[in-house]
Amino acid sequence: TRPSVAILGSDLHGPGCLETVRSIKTIRPRTQFIVLMARHTKAQVRPPRRNGANYSLPVRTLGVRLPSLLVLAHRDYLAAAGGRAPASRRKRTIPPTRGR
Repeated sequence: TRPSVAILGSDLHGPGCLETVRSIKTIRPRTQFIVLMARHTKAQVRPPRRNGANYSLPVRTLGVRLPSLLVLAHRDYLAAAGGRAPASRRKRTIPPTRGR
């Protein structure tokens, strides 16, 4: 199967992570990449973005932000693939209102 979202760690001291993103993007351009970084400054966010990473976030916020970011990245993957994001399985019901 083809991954829709890939999560990679980067310290930006070596080319490993960025070259991995770049090489996979040439093979599977729709794959969304989330790069985890120790620091999250503008200077450190730019290199992953230039090399094809779709998102980057500091490791310290991983527990809070990763679940919602995975959903967003998967929806971006589906949009790039020409598909639709899956509809919610729960039906929304509007509770009846009482007249005044």
